[in-house]
Amino acid sequence: MRGHGNPRWSSGGYGPPPTGPGVLGLIVVSVVFFVMQRFAPGFTRALALDPRVALPQLKLYQLVTYIFLHGGTFHLFINLFVLYMFGRELEARWGTGKFLLYYFVSGIGAGLITALFSHYPVVGASGAIYGLLLAYGVLFPNRYILIWFIIPMKAKYLVVLFAVMEFFATMSGGGDGISHISHLGGMVFGGILLAIWHLTKSTKKRSQSAYIHDLTGGPMSTANIDRILDKVLREGVESLTKDERRILVRAGKFYEKK
Repeated sequence: MRGHGNPRWSSGGYGPPPTGPGVLGLIVVSVVFFVMQRFAPGFTRALALDPRVALPQLKLYQLVTYIFLHGGTFHLFINLFVLYMFGRELEARWGTGKFLLYYFVSGIGAGLITALFSHYPVVGASGAIYGLLLAYGVLFPNRYILIWFIIPMKAKYLVVLFAVMEFFATMSGGGDGISHISHLGGMVFGGILLAIWHLTKSTKKRSQSAYIHDLTGGPMSTANIDRILDKVLREGVESLTKDERRILVRAGKFYEKK
């Protein structure tokens, strides 16, 4: 898969953004782990995600370490290639900290789903990568992706296609040596985190809008509170309406007697 077009990136330039420290660090660690797998006997067995022991024996570190292990050169290459292609733009958009949080939530979530519903050891960053694919489709829905470098498809349709394929592959039991449930789990946990961020952002915007409204003429604006206080001085407390009393109580200018 390959991004297509000449998008503008967050720092103001055109074309693909430079590789950020988050993406670069993930690539380096994955390569180091792959080398260790080749030369250190038992390295893969100790750090792979094994559903038979990860949760029952509380070897929870496997939910993280399995992400950096791979089953072969092609497995490593395809995952790191997709990480490089999509991760750069997501890191440029979010920043390194938020990008890494999303990557590991997707990867660990995929591992958790695998540990709960599978019985076979798993290695690879594919769960986290599918989470990145989902995020890319959400943030850049109309960006064209070249599937197998040939077929152009908008990112939003590609995400739906992959999600459907992984769902049916999971339901059919696989049998191809690929942990489809991990892929699906990465998309699910990535989607949950995206939804949380969206709701938090929307709530924050509403709070800011209400605050600005109060400052510039809403019920809690300084001008309105001064008007009510002037009314008290002129006509007495008894002249206040219920709404005016509530406004003064909220502003700390008046205390109701219980």
